[in-house]
Amino acid sequence: MKTVGVPAGWPATEQAARAVQDELRARVVLDEAGPPPGTGHVTGVDVAYHDEWDVVVAAAVVLDAATLDVVAETTAAGRISFPYVPGLLAFRELPTVLAALDALPCPPGLVVCDGYGLAHPRRFGLATHLGVLTGLPTIGVAKNPFTFMYDEPGTPRGSSAPLTAADEEVGRALRTQAGTKPVFVSVGHRTNLDNACAHTLALAPKYRLPETTRRADALCRRALREAVRGRDHLAGQAAGDRTRSWGRSLFEGQAAPVLWAARVLEAAAGGRGRTPEIDAALRLAGERDAWSRAREVFDLVRAHRIAAEDRLTDEDRLRLRLAELVAKIAHNAAGPPPFFDYHAGWQIGPLAVRLAMTARDASLRDRVETALGDWPPTDAPEYLAEYVI
Repeated sequence: MKTVGVPAGWPATEQAARAVQDELRARVVLDEAGPPPGTGHVTGVDVAYHDEWDVVVAAAVVLDAATLDVVAETTAAGRISFPYVPGLLAFRELPTVLAALDALPCPPGLVVCDGYGLAHPRRFGLATHLGVLTGLPTIGVAKNPFTFMYDEPGTPRGSSAPLTAADEEVGRALRTQAGTKPVFVSVGHRTNLDNACAHTLALAPKYRLPETTRRADALCRRALREAVRGRDHLAGQAAGDRTRSWGRSLFEGQAAPVLWAARVLEAAAGGRGRTPEIDAALRLAGERDAWSRAREVFDLVRAHRIAAEDRLTDEDRLRLRLAELVAKIAHNAAGPPPFFDYHAGWQIGPLAVRLAMTARDASLRDRVETALGDWPPTDAPEYLAEYVI
């Protein structure tokens, strides 16, 4: 499995990501028909996440378009490169998807994404973004219609209905199997909607989802299990289980979780560990009226962590991860949706303990333990190491 980092200059804020979408959207090619269905290669791509450990895995599976036999398959793993923001999910997935495609030993042909192309609020979903970056013909086949409207297509296989935004057709609801829910097909790059639907039907002879998506989904799930298998083995040990349970119960027992998380961050960042980004997280936590702006602070901290990746020590990364968690907890406490991962607070204790155990400052453990108000039943260094930094 290929391992990738966050690309240099990768957007870290919503504003920066939208600016990239605006710039690249002008390069979308919509006046090509695309390769004929049933010819050459067709490739499915999909991703799977482990949010707790900040891991994303992508898979690319090349099929013979005529027989649907597997020709080649690759996987890539990396760190999650962008926060969860509807409409900007491509920025979480693309680095690993591009790495998986790059590792293929043969041309991918048409690429089928488990997601959207032009059927996207900004007309620039994953399939479109991927197509512009690679120059490959791409389509999106999604499981739900996102925010768009459609009339139910006819019952027979092959029936379709426009997927619309106001009066604009952005894709089609397509019945791939009689009596099942439709899928939602949209153009990505260098193909048209009729061809995209024809490819989808050719790739779905037996099941609702195209074989490209089914094969890529199964592969990336296996790859994710392999990527965390060693961690799962350690987490299955008694010490690891106790530490995991301890982190959850510690957080859920806090009467004021945002303020508690901030106290832990302040203890962890005491002295030379303070940065403007950490100070912003601490100020945020102390001003309840500001919690609704917590996503902005999260973006600020994440952008700094990504931009400074090559210069950070492990201690620096842990402190910045704690600052991100403070912002996540504040956002989840105040809204508005979408919310961050529900278990963000469970990681505060284990991450702070890992920092205290590995830091060169001998007094840090005392400060952190006082701020936490507890210490795990065992140091469990093997388990704590699983909280990737």
